[in-house]
Amino acid sequence: MREKKRKLYWYQKRKTRNAFKRIKKWAGYFFTFLGSAILLYAICTFLLSRIGIEGRSNKNAHNIVYLMKSGVHSDFVVPVKNHIKDWRAEFPLTNTAFKDSLSTLVSIGWGDQNFYMNTPQWSDLTIQTALSVPFGLGPAAIHATYYQQLLDDRPIIKLRLTDQQYRKLVRYIENTLVHSKKSHKTQFIKATKPGVVTGNDAYYAAHGRYNMFKTCNTWVNSGLKACQQKACYWTAFAGGIFYQYGK
Repeated sequence: MREKKRKLYWYQKRKTRNAFKRIKKWAGYFFTFLGSAILLYAICTFLLSRIGIEGRSNKNAHNIVYLMKSGVHSDFVVPVKNHIKDWRAEFPLTNTAFKDSLSTLVSIGWGDQNFYMNTPQWSDLTIQTALSVPFGLGPAAIHATYYQQLLDDRPIIKLRLTDQQYRKLVRYIENTLVHSKKSHKTQFIKATKPGVVTGNDAYYAAHGRYNMFKTCNTWVNSGLKACQQKACYWTAFAGGIFYQYGK
């Protein structure tokens, strides 16, 4: 009886040891694959962002548009109103807390709606949000912020667009926004968490899904291509765009 128990004990111990070895082996495969994928992603991001797409210049380009970098994020900054577009139709001032009618510029950026609504500060980032954002599991949103003047505390690129080029940029942004089928109005997203909005900004439903291959900066880069401006072949980060402009 004792011999039988001893054999059973050593059998179970060997079985456990073999199972642990298999787990260790597959964990090694997983982390090797993960590390290789991250390295490949970083290399591709760097190389493809250094390949430039030339834009078209025109002497009649008199529409001033800016690219603004805020940390890892980039936005278009456009006039609130000119002879081509009044952005208050898409982003009503009534949706902002300040309702500032003296604003002359509006920044427009695209991103993950869940991240926007739940992460006013990096300290608010949860594991759930961190895991869902890179894989496109949530809807997208446009963040529109009104300004009375251009901010001077962050990198800025100044662009000059012709009327035709600016219309193409306007169309690109309009096509990103989700519009109501009946009223054709944008779909306002009300922020409920403190700190998500600051007073001059608001969020609107947008097409697409944010992921590691289509980021806020990829969206801006595609917008530059749409309006025939200098851009990266592809980029996930703002640095690639600003590199093309020598910033």
